[in-house]
Amino acid sequence: MRSGVVFGTAGHVDHGKTALVRALTGVETDRWAEERERGLTIDLGFAPVDTGTDVDTGIVDVPGHEDFVKNMLAGSTGIDVLLLVIAADEGPMPQTREHLLVSRLLGIDSGLVILNKVDRVDDDWLDLVREATREEMERTLGHADWPVYAVSATSGEGIPELRQGLEEAAAGVRNREANDLFRMPVDRAFSVSGAGTVVTGTTWSGRVAVGDRVVLLPGGQGTRVRGLQVHGAHRQEVGPGSRCAVALVGVDAGDADRGNVLVGGDGWRTSSRLGAWAEIPGTVRRELEHGQRVRLFLGTEEVMARVRTLGRGPLLPGHSGWIALDCERPVVARVRDRFVLRFYSPVTTIGGGAVAALDPARGWREQVANWHEVLHGPAPVALAAAVRAAGGIGLADEDLPLATGLPSVIVDEASRAGGDIIRIGEVCYAAEQLRATRLAVLSYLTEAHERRRRATTEPLESVRAGLSVRFSPALIQAAIRELEDESEVEVVGPGIRRSDHSAGLTDDEERVIRDIVRTLAEAGLAPPTPAELSKAVGVGREVLNDLLRLLIERGELLQITPEIFLTAGVEEEARRVIREVAATSPASPGDFRKQLNLSRKYLIPLLEYMDRTGVTRRTPEGRLATRR
Repeated sequence: MRSGVVFGTAGHVDHGKTALVRALTGVETDRWAEERERGLTIDLGFAPVDTGTDVDTGIVDVPGHEDFVKNMLAGSTGIDVLLLVIAADEGPMPQTREHLLVSRLLGIDSGLVILNKVDRVDDDWLDLVREATREEMERTLGHADWPVYAVSATSGEGIPELRQGLEEAAAGVRNREANDLFRMPVDRAFSVSGAGTVVTGTTWSGRVAVGDRVVLLPGGQGTRVRGLQVHGAHRQEVGPGSRCAVALVGVDAGDADRGNVLVGGDGWRTSSRLGAWAEIPGTVRRELEHGQRVRLFLGTEEVMARVRTLGRGPLLPGHSGWIALDCERPVVARVRDRFVLRFYSPVTTIGGGAVAALDPARGWREQVANWHEVLHGPAPVALAAAVRAAGGIGLADEDLPLATGLPSVIVDEASRAGGDIIRIGEVCYAAEQLRATRLAVLSYLTEAHERRRRATTEPLESVRAGLSVRFSPALIQAAIRELEDESEVEVVGPGIRRSDHSAGLTDDEERVIRDIVRTLAEAGLAPPTPAELSKAVGVGREVLNDLLRLLIERGELLQITPEIFLTAGVEEEARRVIREVAATSPASPGDFRKQLNLSRKYLIPLLEYMDRTGVTRRTPEGRLATRR
């Protein structure tokens, strides 16, 4: 599927953008009566344009007046080719410069300069305006490579040559990958009788078809596509780069508005913090300060954000650098998205850049080297850098297209190419993270063994919990499995230990061990509680608990309840007696009590333990011994 092409007008108010679109397309893009009465575009207008191909091609007509720059920014999203309109009788003006600046910040690198109203000037004046325009482009864009067309929207002079220029520009637009996650920033929403709520926008990526399930973000409302149109023509499917109207099922017009994003496929989410590369052009008069509150324009959304600079100092005009943007409400973003920053007050453009990370952690300053590779490296390098930046938590398959900004089909191929990336289930990790996790497990066990020298093992769950802040459960498990295969650690039931570790007991503790076993053996099926045992053998509860755990690991003791411990010999004899009592017919607690000579305090916990361990099973008539 060949992606569509979107042209966007730009330029100072009253330089004839709307008249030019009308001359090229025959469409009146001023939709509101106020616009037509004042001759001033205040909102976005759209029109199809014929470039001699079957590719969907349209023009977005944006307002030029300073009061409506917000609408202009919304219309600039998704533009492939800028049509910079300058009145030949006036030359470049303030909005001309700002629109050029915005196009640079949004990464629009293809454009045509249109000197309109040439019927009002002579050739000498036109040459002066042409030269002034090239100087303005050099100053703002850093080049003057865009072709210049001299036309008159009213007389038609130069329009045929301009049409040819549009065709050539459209043919040079890079095709967008259709095999990607669908996204369309919403720039308009309204109700249509018989169709319900309709949202419009430029499809940034992927494709959408009638009947598809889609979601409106940031609200998260799921819906279904009822119908699709491209410039008034019904479609069953629409690809990237098209001006599209989408009729939605079960959505109120009040729930969808400019700034929302219509998405499809897994992985889309909102972010409250963005890591980014930002540029402050040299033409800007003010610096960007650490902690400054700014207006962030991303897609069709405007949101307030707080700037955090890399070195906590200001970012000066003519410079660029890494920043984090703490957004005051969630935004829908993808790595490599372009954005514009404007001052909170007075509202003027300060700079812009590209998103490099979604919701980076507080220690984001350590990741900027990875961010650089994510933004500028080829697919395998960008993917590896994004996975490294994710650390021990990793990146799920569905997160990769957003975290790299690469089309789904490309990132999927790169993720399966191996290299420095390992895959555990459906999550990718940097190979170095598995090595780091192995070291962390060994370090954790070393410290635990030193801290609890009387214990032969450390509970597996304690290890997992202790490392869970830095590493995912799957990565921890993979590291333990490798260490076990290489005989670095031993997993013993619910515990784990370094292979070279054994419990370290003093002579006094060895004596206490013997006293514990002797005391419990003598007590039989009615042993003392841990509190009573602690006093009987003369040690504190912490030491006693460690020694009891050690005896259980050795198999010398069994724990019936938190308060009842039996020696292995006593427990084995109890099993024999209970099996004999319940061997042929169901036995009641009284039957067991006669043979064991126990009070209910010890009998009932013992019988329940025998049920749990499979010695007996309960029936309505009593307990029966199981066949073993």
